[in-house]
Amino acid sequence: MMQRLLTVGCVGVALVGLCAGMSMTGAGPSVEVEASSVMQDPTTNDGVFTSAQARRGRRVYNRDCASCHGGELRGGEMAPGIAGSDFIVFWVDLSVGALFERIKVSMPEDGPGRLSDEEYTDVVAYMLDQNEFPSGEAELPADKAELDKIMIVAAE
Repeated sequence: MMQRLLTVGCVGVALVGLCAGMSMTGAGPSVEVEASSVMQDPTTNDGVFTSAQARRGRRVYNRDCASCHGGELRGGEMAPGIAGSDFIVFWVDLSVGALFERIKVSMPEDGPGRLSDEEYTDVVAYMLDQNEFPSGEAELPADKAELDKIMIVAAE
């Protein structure tokens, strides 16, 4: 009985080693992974919104946000700046989803949550555009889980 357990155990260990790409002698196939082939989460430097989306966001911003945050996004007496160093200092290393959520639950001040998710996402695209992040071919999705995958980084 003990002999059988040892044999089964050795066969199991050998199979695990082979499945992991190694032989019992260590001379099995090796796995090389190029750094460029590893999928990384996108950042705001990767063109995560379109120019058309930013233009739509500008219209929503001018209608619902500019009265407090200013036409240049530099803030005013009642609201902080949301462009330039004010934006970067607060939002760098956080996700676009966190920015989206913050805006959705607190803005506009006279009616938080009254805009559609698409309008909030368009405003985020406009803010990214005004902070000199590059536009791209695909629009930001109006889905917080997807936006959480995009990190805000310093512009290149």
